[in-house]
Amino acid sequence: MRELKVGPKDDDKVLISRVAGKIHAVGNYCSHFGAPLSTGLMFDDKVLCPWHAAAFSVVTGAVEMAPGMDNLPKYDVTEKDGKSFVKVPVPLPRKSVPYMAKRDPNDKRRYVIIGGGPAGLNCAETLRQSNFTGEIVVISAEDIVSYDRTLLTKVLPTGDATKFKLRSDDFLKDADIDFKLKTRA
Repeated sequence: MRELKVGPKDDDKVLISRVAGKIHAVGNYCSHFGAPLSTGLMFDDKVLCPWHAAAFSVVTGAVEMAPGMDNLPKYDVTEKDGKSFVKVPVPLPRKSVPYMAKRDPNDKRRYVIIGGGPAGLNCAETLRQSNFTGEIVVISAEDIVSYDRTLLTKVLPTGDATKFKLRSDDFLKDADIDFKLKTRA
């Protein structure tokens, strides 16, 4: 694998890799914290982020291991006259949010997830990504939605974990994932 500069800015780069004889192109920057994946490790068809070990498929761009939350953008590669060409949009996106089903008010099923940490959020998102259209409620004793606990040492002096929320309130509203904060089961 290697990075390929595809635009005028210094960070206009994609990650090119060869898997089973075929060339693939995905975003070069980790969707978690922006590390250049070209400096990470490739194992089989996965690239591991050099900063926090998030893993992504270099074939599909799908996130395969936390702390990554979003997919990498996937770009089409075509071959002509023995040369490979990558088709990229302008501007170059940094991540690709996985598909999530929309809430259907007629679907009366309900999942209640106890614990609003990263695992609880991941469970809720996985339900939506698996086409679950019922109600999703996450119960959390904390006063903010899921945040990246691995970065807490960066805010110890202030104790402000809101800087590291894994998902924005708008994202959760759009995904119809209802967090009940300051609530215990």
